[in-house]
Amino acid sequence: MSGKKRIIFHVDMDHFFTAVEERDCPEFKGKPVVVGADPKEGKGRGVVSTYI
Repeated sequence: MSGKKRIIFHVDMDHFFTAVEERDCPEFKGKPVVVGADPKEGKGRGVVSTYI
């Protein structure tokens, strides 16, 4: 790549879940929000949304 730096940017579109939490709880706006699932049998999932 002739000395150029390669940047890979990954966007997780699951932010929908944190947006719903922020809509339901406006006091969360502007703060880091974590929405998680019950990790039952190791198949749970979580979403993290942060703002700088």
